[in-house]
Amino acid sequence: MHPIENIIDASMEQIKKLVDVNTVIGSPVHVDEKTTIIPVSRVGLGFVIGGGEYGRMANVKKAACVLNETNSENRFPFAGTAAVGLGLTPLSFIAVENGDVRVLPAEQNCVADRLMDLMPRVLNCLETFMKEGINCIKQKSKTNKDESTENC
Repeated sequence: MHPIENIIDASMEQIKKLVDVNTVIGSPVHVDEKTTIIPVSRVGLGFVIGGGEYGRMANVKKAACVLNETNSENRFPFAGTAAVGLGLTPLSFIAVENGDVRVLPAEQNCVADRLMDLMPRVLNCLETFMKEGINCIKQKSKTNKDESTENC
């Protein structure tokens, strides 16, 4: 195995340890019995690797080895390295409270973000208002029917 392959294998093992599912979708945080918060993040990863044989005569000696088909184990000195850059940006939090799921952005950049956050609450209020209004109308119509039959 070429030395650069060893560097790649070792680097990939370390990257696998760094980045797992819990990096993107974080572990749930239980605030109390009814509330759980789950962080959601964006992960950016940069990976660079390089290496080569060094020495003034390395190219000439390497060409001679290839022409003579000598054993590849007699390599010249090799230098190589790898570098990894990892960026973790929080995007939002998923809040579960009393069975109600909300997505809370980490940053609210504009009014539209805030409106989207409030939309489920507004719809719940409208739904409750409509149900109570319908029940009230039904109640009034029932009492009106009862009063009209009594007058007969």
